[in-house]
Amino acid sequence: GIGMTLLKQMKYKKIFFLFLLQFVCSLEAHNRSESYSKFQFISEEIGVNVKVTGTIKQSIFEGLKPDTLFDSYGQFINYLGNSIDLGEGCKLNQAVEFNQNNAAGVLKFFWDFDCDALPSAVSISLFQNLGINHTHIARGSIDGQTIPEFMFASQSDVWLINALPNAENNQSSYVSYLLSGIEHILGGWDHLFFLLGLLLLFQGRFLIIAITGFTLGHSLTLGFGAMNVLRVHAEMVEILIGFSILLLAIEKFFKHHYELDSLVKNFAFAILALIPLVIFGTLDILTIIGLALFLTLYLSLTLHYSSQWVPLLITIFFGLIHGLGFASSISEVGLPQDRLLPIILSFNLGVEIGQLVVAFGILSFLMLARHYLSNSHFNSIHNIAGTVVFSMGTFWFVTRAVGI
Repeated sequence: GIGMTLLKQMKYKKIFFLFLLQFVCSLEAHNRSESYSKFQFISEEIGVNVKVTGTIKQSIFEGLKPDTLFDSYGQFINYLGNSIDLGEGCKLNQAVEFNQNNAAGVLKFFWDFDCDALPSAVSISLFQNLGINHTHIARGSIDGQTIPEFMFASQSDVWLINALPNAENNQSSYVSYLLSGIEHILGGWDHLFFLLGLLLLFQGRFLIIAITGFTLGHSLTLGFGAMNVLRVHAEMVEILIGFSILLLAIEKFFKHHYELDSLVKNFAFAILALIPLVIFGTLDILTIIGLALFLTLYLSLTLHYSSQWVPLLITIFFGLIHGLGFASSISEVGLPQDRLLPIILSFNLGVEIGQLVVAFGILSFLMLARHYLSNSHFNSIHNIAGTVVFSMGTFWFVTRAVGI
């Protein structure tokens, strides 16, 4: 009667709310809004020449919606010229040059200053008035000697060039990278949805093992990728991250249909489901076959595992993929080799802190829901959360594979 009708309405409201939430969330995933620059301070007979190269991903630049602020190309070039302040003793030699590398999906900008002496400080407002959470990371050298990099988190930050030996005066510290790691995981919706998928799939010691495996995996590839030991194919990594999220959701809802004796049939269905991405997307047939085979074998094996090593190995594998996503973000700045390991450790520690905060938050909510709600209501919330993971995994995997 009336009670059942009210319950149905409440369920529909929950579904609508979660459906709306996924579109409110930023869909740029872990692509944090960041730009980078490299400064070369070169002493001359009279004064100092300063050459600056700035870079930003084209996708991030477009996400800042520059057309809302600039009416013309000339206006944009003027904006670039005023975005770096080296003090009164420096002047820009020529208009800022602009280069677009379509193959790499990166925009590059070039400044050339002449200064009476080495600038005492650098202020950068590059793109920070376009994005509230935009950060800019600068590094440089003085006559070939590398100087500590600096992270501009706001337009009021100042990089003190003439006080670089004094660590207290120049907060280009490891704390900045730790905070950047926290921001990356909290702003990386694809990583957070993968984490949600783990929390929905595993319980007790298996959950601890799974999160440990994920941590080990992405810590390894984050380090190797940032050190350029591994070459990161950014587009393929993004596709595989979306696929990993989708796979967790499929495991939650459909893995009982993946018996080992139906291996060939399930593989054929997986091929049919993925083959449109060859026709309309950027994936080749061998990649599709590999993904379909992995999906089929993975779901068939997870249905029967009893050993704690299986979830550990699985999540290590997924962690390796997600770590490459983090590595592509941190390595773009061109990290100084003399402090590479501490910087990577600081960044990764920030990722882990953010990850644990989110995990404890979700687990606390699920525990409260299980304690105060009936089993049917708790199962409904659990399934709705799984549906959202499925939806977002499908969205990221398909749009990235198609190239949207």
